[in-house]
Parts: sequence; structure tokens; C-alpha cells
Amino acid sequence: MTTTPEFPPIVDAYLADLDRALASADPRERAETVAAVREHAAEALARHGWDDASASRVLDELGPVDAIAAEVTPAPAPAAPALAAPAPKFEATDVVLPILAVVVWPLAVVTLVWAIIRLRAGVGARGLQWLTIVLSAIPAVGAIVLLLLHNLSLLGR
Repeated sequence: MTTTPEFPPIVDAYLADLDRALASADPRERAETVAAVREHAAEALARHGWDDASASRVLDELGPVDAIAAEVTPAPAPAAPALAAPAPKFEATDVVLPILAVVVWPLAVVTLVWAIIRLRAGVGARGLQWLTIVLSAIPAVGAIVLLLLHNLSLLGR
């Protein structure tokens, strides 16, 4: 087994700087890059000698730490936190339809039936009875139209 002599302090400092510069890189690529630079430095120093002058030459060949770090893939962004379910949309029909269903629509139907019965019996003023029929039919038809529109809008959600 071959052992590599310890790096000169300038190379150790360079590798430490490189490791810090790669802090935001993908962890696997960071480790591979530092290992590759360490191996290259060891091979170059084995050819040229392990003195400080040779170490400076090898580091000059490698280039600045920032240049090496710029070529490394950044770490993936952390996953976005799960968003809460969107608040339900509030629509006017959500308020109007229950009111129509509970109060106005039954009252309109009762008034419509009452006006038709009085009209057929021939009791009272015919003009007022027809007006009552028309006016009580408007909320009934309006409630049906609103209900249909509301159901159609629910289909589009």
C-alpha cells in the first residue's frame, strides 16, 4: 500500500478554501470535486516535489478556488413547504340561495297558489290577482335560474 506524504500547508489551506466555496453545491458533487482536486494535487506534487515552491506552482495550475466552485452544480433547492388548502371561494349565491330556498321561494309559491285560487274562484279584483301571480312568479323563476347557474358554476370549479 502506497501512502501519500502530507500536503504542504498551502495545499491544505487551498483544499479547505475549496471545501468552503463548495458549501452550497450538491453534496455528492462537492465531495467528488474536492477528492479530484486532492488527487490531482497529490499526483502533481509527486512529479514536481513536495516543497512549497512546487505546491505554489500546482495551485497556480489549478486556478482560483472560486473558478472551480463556479463550475460545480449548486445543491437542489429545498422542497417548498406544503401549502395549506386554498380558502373556499365565497360567492353571493352561497348566501342568496339559502335565503331564497328557506324564505322567499316558499312564500312566492304560496302567494302564487293563493292568487290562482282566488282568480279561478272569481273573488276579488282580477288585475290585482294577475299582478300577484306575476310578482310571485318572479322570485320562483329567479330562484330556479339562480340554482341552475350556481350548479353550473360548481361544475366549472
